[in-house]
Amino acid sequence: MDSHRTTQSEDVDPKWATRQRYWRRKLRRLRLDAEPVEEQLAKYKRVTWVLTALPAGLSLFFLALFTAFHRPDVGLVLAAILFAPVVAIAWLDYLLLSSRVARYTRERDEHRL
Repeated sequence: MDSHRTTQSEDVDPKWATRQRYWRRKLRRLRLDAEPVEEQLAKYKRVTWVLTALPAGLSLFFLALFTAFHRPDVGLVLAAILFAPVVAIAWLDYLLLSSRVARYTRERDEHRL
């Protein structure tokens, strides 16, 4: 974890070094010095899709189980209470991270000009 490692660009522009530290804090799940952040964000999106598919499958299971006992309404409510927050939080987190990556790349591109 060398988040305090200095690169040549940080030695040249101390203001950008400060911004880099800021973005490291904001994008803590993504590593700025590893692979491109766009690729990391794409991986994060795939994980979000998995966090959507698994609860959806479990929800269908609960719905089918309660439908077998002639109470699909209970199954639907139970699935919504248990799994909808997981999916909603996963997508909200992805959207927040996506917007931060967009702001970071815009600022990084402006700095490189």
